[in-house]
Amino acid sequence: MKKLLASLLILLVASFALPALAEDSATITATGTATVTLAPDMATFTVGVSTQNTSVADAQSENAQTMQAVLARLKELGVTDEDLQTSDYSINPQYDYSSDTPVLAGYSVSNMVTITVRDLTQLSTLLDESIAAGANQTYGVTFASSHSDDAYDQALAAAAQNALRKAEVMAQSLWQETGKLLAISENQDSYYGLANSRLYSYDSASSTPIQSGTLSVTATVTAVVALQ
Repeated sequence: MKKLLASLLILLVASFALPALAEDSATITATGTATVTLAPDMATFTVGVSTQNTSVADAQSENAQTMQAVLARLKELGVTDEDLQTSDYSINPQYDYSSDTPVLAGYSVSNMVTITVRDLTQLSTLLDESIAAGANQTYGVTFASSHSDDAYDQALAAAAQNALRKAEVMAQSLWQETGKLLAISENQDSYYGLANSRLYSYDSASSTPIQSGTLSVTATVTAVVALQ
């Protein structure tokens, strides 16, 4: 009798588990992606001053004097303190390796500052004037947009619709119909990207030509949809 009851109990549990398993398996998972393109309206670039001297104090003094001239010129052109940020300051020994034993030859001091440009029409001028004031190191220009968040919201909505459309296409290919949306999530590989942007090399004979290109904002969404 006890064996019979145990068998009936197992069958009863299985009768509830099988439909649940079938229901859980009757889903389609689809990933949707969308990209919104927009024009940048701001940029950052980095310039630096590198000096060398046999005395570390003299190298620092020369560096500070030149960097002060660079910063003063940028401020004359309208760059505020909030848009100037020191990004690196380093002092490194310089060795002479011409003999078997390296000999300390002096010191190199480098001071880098990153400039935020909120008017792209000033970008070439600020870059050129930084170099004219004494900067002897330059690093890449990075473009951005103050409307990136709005563009990302648009891309996110379009990616969600794209995921649902893909789920419906897959369901129809299997002669099925999509039902309730069970889950939807934003993927971590969504990103803000730079497209079609180029920086030309510095030419002292004329203003540095720069093309801002366009920015691309991409969102990726994964949706889980039940099948009817």
